[in-house]
Amino acid sequence: MGIEFSRGGRKMSSNDFFKGIMDDAVKNAISSYAETLHGKASSVVDPETGKHAPVFVRSIGKEKLTIHTSGSAAFAHALEQRLGLNHGEVRSMNEPGNRERLVYLAHAWEDKHLAKPLAEGLMGLGINVWYDNWEIGSGDSLRRKMEEGLGNCTHFIVLLTETSIKKNWVNEEIDAGLMNAVEGSAKFIGLRHKLPLSAVSPFLKTRLTPEFQPGDEGLHALASDIYGVSKKPPLGEKPRYVETHQSGSTWSAGARVVAEYFVRNSENGQPLEPMATHEEIHQETGLPIPDVRIGTLDLVGAGLLEEHGYNGGDSHFSPKSDLFATFDGDFMDWKPDEDARDLAVHLLNLDTQQADASEVSESLGWQARRFNAAAAYLVSARVVKPIEYMGGGDHWPPAFMLGDELLRFVRSL
Repeated sequence: MGIEFSRGGRKMSSNDFFKGIMDDAVKNAISSYAETLHGKASSVVDPETGKHAPVFVRSIGKEKLTIHTSGSAAFAHALEQRLGLNHGEVRSMNEPGNRERLVYLAHAWEDKHLAKPLAEGLMGLGINVWYDNWEIGSGDSLRRKMEEGLGNCTHFIVLLTETSIKKNWVNEEIDAGLMNAVEGSAKFIGLRHKLPLSAVSPFLKTRLTPEFQPGDEGLHALASDIYGVSKKPPLGEKPRYVETHQSGSTWSAGARVVAEYFVRNSENGQPLEPMATHEEIHQETGLPIPDVRIGTLDLVGAGLLEEHGYNGGDSHFSPKSDLFATFDGDFMDWKPDEDARDLAVHLLNLDTQQADASEVSESLGWQARRFNAAAAYLVSARVVKPIEYMGGGDHWPPAFMLGDELLRFVRSL
């Protein structure tokens, strides 16, 4: 008689059986390591406030962890020292990102028929452009004005044509733009128009030099990567996928748009709701597919989205509970971090070791959608431990285990 293998009441091959055991072992090891890291991190106080700040240790895939904190950048650095990590491995969620962007548009005079519509089109999409016809007036020093534009620009765009690459003046601008790129002060983009890649210099071949696409498609591709406020002639209405996403956070614009999609389309703020493909997100948000792909990649990498692959079909993406704890405050009428403090105090006042989520939600007068985001915040920060069971209803988790971590969190408020 042969040996039958089964897991969870389901029969399977010996290979699948032993693979399942190995996967469980890896998962348990990663979970144990995450608990160890979080235990060490929780003993560190923010040097700027003297209080314990929430720390989020999240799993990415099967074998990776990422660490974020809502504390200061100094706290993130202190965590790296305490945990023996390299600089940059702990990310502060409050880093500034509000530098105004300015595009410097370099071109040959003979290419004005391409440059002017490009400049006007970018302006019409809300992008500030340095264009010589607008910047240089009678009596102005051409070189001084150009140096001012080059010195302030955050994005350097040059129209690469058979004519422009032969112009000494344009090549001087390219050299300046490349120097800014090397120094990290500006991003270099060379737009090739009817010019093969083989025709540009070896150094330019190592830089971003896409084919120039006149019209809306090309303009929107640039607009998704470059965004700024201008004092130039009236700007057009900003694209929908950019308008509500201001600078000031460490998330990419694409990641914020994708996150907003899941936040606004989730009924109860639970894991796995909703599920969507790249195309479905693109259709509802208007975000170009390349930016949808990058945005979902950012969120998967941060441990906030989960990718589900299907044989012969497109991948689907679904939110983890941490996504709502992270982004509800940007797009909903409540702040999960503030609600989490109120929820923690309420739980501590219950003076019990276990609490039912639906009962607590009702006593606070919160709908499940709002309650779940605050609960996810506390679970992710290891302030409370989730108790999961079938039939948990609209609340996740359906119940909590409460301990001294809750006491420490409340005492640090």
